[in-house]
Amino acid sequence: MKISTLIIAMAGAFIWGQPAFAANIVVTNVTLAPSVEPGQVFVQCDVSWDASWRASWTESGTWTNWDAAWVFVKYRITSDGAWNHASLSANASEYTSPAGSTISVGLSTNSGGTNFGCGVFLYRSNEGSGSWTNFGVKLRWRYADDGVANTARVDVSVHAIEMVYVPQGSFYAGDGTTTSVRGQFCSNTTGTVAFQITNENYTITLGGNTASSLGNNNASGMKAADDFNNATPKTLPAAYPKGYNAFYCMKHEISEGQWVSFFNMLTDSQKTTRDITSISNDGKNSDSVVKRNTVAWTTGDATTAAPDRACGFLCWQDGAAYADWAGLRPMTELEFEKACRGPLPSVANEYAWGNTTVTPTTAIVNDGTGVDTATGGNCNYISCATPEGPYRVGIYATAASDRTASGATYWGIMEMSGNLHDRPVTVGNTTGRAFTGVLGDGRLNATGDANAANWPDTSATGTGFRGGSNVKTGTQTDLRSSDRYNGPVTWNHRGQDYGFRAVRQSDSR
Repeated sequence: MKISTLIIAMAGAFIWGQPAFAANIVVTNVTLAPSVEPGQVFVQCDVSWDASWRASWTESGTWTNWDAAWVFVKYRITSDGAWNHASLSANASEYTSPAGSTISVGLSTNSGGTNFGCGVFLYRSNEGSGSWTNFGVKLRWRYADDGVANTARVDVSVHAIEMVYVPQGSFYAGDGTTTSVRGQFCSNTTGTVAFQITNENYTITLGGNTASSLGNNNASGMKAADDFNNATPKTLPAAYPKGYNAFYCMKHEISEGQWVSFFNMLTDSQKTTRDITSISNDGKNSDSVVKRNTVAWTTGDATTAAPDRACGFLCWQDGAAYADWAGLRPMTELEFEKACRGPLPSVANEYAWGNTTVTPTTAIVNDGTGVDTATGGNCNYISCATPEGPYRVGIYATAASDRTASGATYWGIMEMSGNLHDRPVTVGNTTGRAFTGVLGDGRLNATGDANAANWPDTSATGTGFRGGSNVKTGTQTDLRSSDRYNGPVTWNHRGQDYGFRAVRQSDSR
């Protein structure tokens, strides 16, 4: 991460900015600007990324979707050394967005019950596409609310994550396949009819034999079966996020660069817990390259030689900690299917790009340079001839690629089939169904674990796997959008092909 040498004096405080980058999104020119309000200051920066868009179309309804930058601020009082999450203003009118852009605020609640801005979404106000730079984004930091004195010397770091807006609306769960049945969702006991989610805050009967129940092909073909089936119904509570409401989803899996940026802001004890290079919890057990993972750490700051490559060896606890630290949350497996399929009727055995055709990659050109390109293919999976391991995030998307060629979902989210496993919260057991979608607030506990209420804990009970991966011992059927072979599987260890991506509901102000 590049360090700005600019030092400015503001109300007796000496503050320097730390630009951040991840995947193809870049934050630069971080400075502070005065505010007339006491105890507040503007954090100003430029934010740019490639392949940005906003588009509207009519297909099974009328839709507008866009990609966005989720921007948040970390700070530390130099004498203390611990990084903290900055409390931004809860009012979007107190921010400055460049011409042609919109800022909406993602809210969290502090221990005193007061709302604060955990971060902001920055996105296009009008339709357009291509590389996009926003000069002079101004975020209002209420530093007095964080207990920071006017005379304190602090370090400020601005982070940005590419997200994709998934609009509110109905969608189908399950693909109606009659081949390689592995717990796919269906309507009632039909097996061949997908189940339509038409609302958010309502209870759903899982299994049993009622006209409105969400079935699972009687849990047929699953590695670990759900606790419901045709004969044993369960209830999915109204509070479980079902995907009908709008939400933002990370465009890419967590990259090595994003992981290192996160890791390097932890305390020493938190780093020990989150060290993916150790043997603990089945980690890499090496600072060398293992299965294409280049993250290395012994003391001080971690490093990576391939910051744009998807980061493997993440256990559930690692991904949940990143989500909480960033003010996001885990996705559910119903949200996973909506993020893949959009509002369209399901296609039997379809992949994330909406059809049943998948092509392996034969080689990677300029591997590890950040401008890696794939020779052939639209998915990194078991048949690829290249070395086993994850590729650069977004590697298949080009200016000319369509949805199939780029391996994109209906909404433009990348690599939801192949590359690394996603880790959603399952409907298949009591712990998963207790998830209420509480958002992370930017803060972890002393040992580096997520501490948001009602999230699956460090045992990983309540979680599962979706989307398949690159591992050659897997099967191609794992890549399917509705495949639930590992839907409720509880594994709390690290795996070479385990990744993570997070979401945040559209609760913005």
